[in-house]
Amino acid sequence: MEHWIELGQPDEKRTRKACGRARRVTVHPYSGSSAEICWSQNGERLQRFDNLAVIAFPAEAGPALAPMARRNMQLQCNIQDGEAWFSDGEIDVTVKPEEWKAI
Repeated sequence: MEHWIELGQPDEKRTRKACGRARRVTVHPYSGSSAEICWSQNGERLQRFDNLAVIAFPAEAGPALAPMARRNMQLQCNIQDGEAWFSDGEIDVTVKPEEWKAI
């Protein structure tokens, strides 16, 4: 497997499994302070995985992106200079993710 992408809190057991099976693993935690607490508890143990990146979305990203969620949604996303720009043709949202662990 080339790239394993995980959304949510980084579970050490699942992350270890992913890092053993994929060339690259990216975890995208969300939920603001609960993600930060989870990372403070597990982050040190996850540092040993050379193929793991952890990129967190700020808490305000969810409510900003939520209006774009529709049954037949079509999104455009551009990632440049550390920012992700999302558009559905009507709404534009820019999100600046935080890199908690780089590859």
